[in-house]
Amino acid sequence: MKRQLGCFLLVALIVAMLAQTSIAKDATAILKQHERNSISLELEFSKKNQNPLQRVISFLNWGPSGFATGFLVGGRLVITAYHVVSGDLDQSKKLALGFGREDQLQVKVYTNGCQAKVIKVDKEADLALLEVCGSLKQNGAPSF
Repeated sequence: MKRQLGCFLLVALIVAMLAQTSIAKDATAILKQHERNSISLELEFSKKNQNPLQRVISFLNWGPSGFATGFLVGGRLVITAYHVVSGDLDQSKKLALGFGREDQLQVKVYTNGCQAKVIKVDKEADLALLEVCGSLKQNGAPSF
């Protein structure tokens, strides 16, 4: 009886170890897939209704003033948070970017220097659908 119980416990231990290894491999594969589908977004904030001098200064383009991530959902479509594309920043962030507290901002979203187009937004769900530019590799992964 003790011998049968010992064999049963040994078999149960081996099965549990194999199951954990399989689960770990599946989790790793899922994380790698998510990593392949993540897109880095570069954000350029500017003041709405700029005067001519401000337009000239913004034309100099100092580069991105913020960064965010999106998730490739198909083709050239990327989903990100609405607050990323809204330009609605709190006062402390506006001041940190060199804007006034009451300035209304707009944001342009880029992927590797190519401007993305906002297709649809859902403010309540905090979601935005973007169309990004760039060619796709043969395996379907984005090439930006």
